[in-house]
Amino acid sequence: MPTPLNKDPDSACPATTVFARVVRQGSEAQYEEWLEGISETAAAFPGNQGMTILRPSGGREEYIAITHFDSKENADLWMYSKERCGWIDRLGEISIEREEVTSLTGMERWFTMPGRPITKPPPQYKTAIMIVVGLYPLALGLDVVLSPMLVDLPGALKLLISLAISSSIMVWFLMPALTRLFYRWLYPRDAN
Repeated sequence: MPTPLNKDPDSACPATTVFARVVRQGSEAQYEEWLEGISETAAAFPGNQGMTILRPSGGREEYIAITHFDSKENADLWMYSKERCGWIDRLGEISIEREEVTSLTGMERWFTMPGRPITKPPPQYKTAIMIVVGLYPLALGLDVVLSPMLVDLPGALKLLISLAISSSIMVWFLMPALTRLFYRWLYPRDAN
């Protein structure tokens, strides 16, 4: 059994692992049962934030399973657990044509799109540019909207409220939209 990687500065960052598997025709029902079982087992592990399953559709032939953990450390506990190894052993009984695995931590998770597993995150300079492109107009707009409402609050509380709102908008709305818009620039090799 492999051992977890050494602790690193990113270990406290949320971690996502993307598994893309092409299941041989006729083995889909077995794989669906396997997915249900491994999902239930993973849910019992510390820091598990759920699993997203994307089934083959729209010309995409792979099943994509995306596991979310609150930290790399907790993701590693799951990835190297005897429970997961048992489920992986059972996967050997199901006919899989090919598999691709990608692990993401920190802000690189912002730059992923369902149905398009990536082999590596975009370069850091592109990540920084995309964050500025999204955050600058958002911060300006929020300042205009929120300033009149928060005028009587202390500066630290104003900043906290603004950061909470802007972070939520960035994570759930703005970065997914910008990633779709600039996908060819972020991933030129994968955009064909």
